[in-house]
Amino acid sequence: MNLEKRYQMFISSTFRDLRDERQAVLKAVLEMEHMPAGMELFAAGDDSAWQLIRDVIDDSDYYVLIIGGRYGSLDESGIGYTEKEYEYAIETKKPVIPLLHERPDNLPRDRTETNEASWGKLQKFRERVEKKHTCVYWMTVDELKARVVTSLLSTMRRHPAVGWIRADKVPSEDVLSELLMLRRKISELESEKSDGALLPPKGVDGLQQGDDVFVSEVEYVLYVSSNVYLGEGVEHGVETHLSWDQIFAAIAPGLIDDAPDAALRVLIRERFEAATKVLALKGKNKDKVFRKFKMPERDIDTCIVQLRALGLIRESERQRSVKDTKTYWRLTPHGDFRMTQLRALRRVEVIREEC
Repeated sequence: MNLEKRYQMFISSTFRDLRDERQAVLKAVLEMEHMPAGMELFAAGDDSAWQLIRDVIDDSDYYVLIIGGRYGSLDESGIGYTEKEYEYAIETKKPVIPLLHERPDNLPRDRTETNEASWGKLQKFRERVEKKHTCVYWMTVDELKARVVTSLLSTMRRHPAVGWIRADKVPSEDVLSELLMLRRKISELESEKSDGALLPPKGVDGLQQGDDVFVSEVEYVLYVSSNVYLGEGVEHGVETHLSWDQIFAAIAPGLIDDAPDAALRVLIRERFEAATKVLALKGKNKDKVFRKFKMPERDIDTCIVQLRALGLIRESERQRSVKDTKTYWRLTPHGDFRMTQLRALRRVEVIREEC
């Protein structure tokens, strides 16, 4: 039974300098059919206002933190409201998704702190977040939107939350009892069937797979960087080679639960982007900066078709509302088994010499 659970995401950031970025994250959350929340328009200058903000964070399932080039306004104790919200989220053990601008010192003057003390507070705040979390970095609004989708999918998988469901969708006690009985029956049947579902489908021997290599003609721009600006970029085109096992191993964890088609495409693009970045910066000086990665959509289509043909992924059969016309993907039993073969950590045998 699909209860269509929705999660509430608290979006925390400074406001005036990150209007477009907040809108992009809000839109991404809505496209994932979850609920964004935030208090950037509410003056948190008294106890009752701050209590309201805390209540909203309490009711949220995940905390999305966006840090740009400004520290923001301060409360009476001298701490920024964004950092204050972050502290409360940590205190209440909310899963945090930190999204930090990669080069805040390169932002336009009206989007960065001009006050030295405020800039120092921002740097300490960033260092604090980077020390505690595995952070995601972005440069453009489009990058931010793509990063927040993959980060939320990963966090929701690793840290399932309570979420929300419509009151008219809550099953009755009789339905729950029947559902429990059916689940037990399914478990019994699954324990009796063979492991045939874990094997690859018939007829795939002639298809590219495993260590076979797929090549994509990608484009990127390489910049010469300094502490102040990015120099003039040089456009490059290169063939990026990845094996099918490398592609699948990278995207498979994101498909353990249903993932929208757009999220699957982001996962494939990010794997090729990471491989291309290694090629682009190999043997280069540290002042080279990789940006503006482009991968043909037809190559992403090919990857999806190939993984489907190999029996590793399939379209989700989960029932959804009639308004939801998007395509969703998930692992097949064979895909889940293959993922564990590729990604599970193996013990290292230690050979001890006798003294």
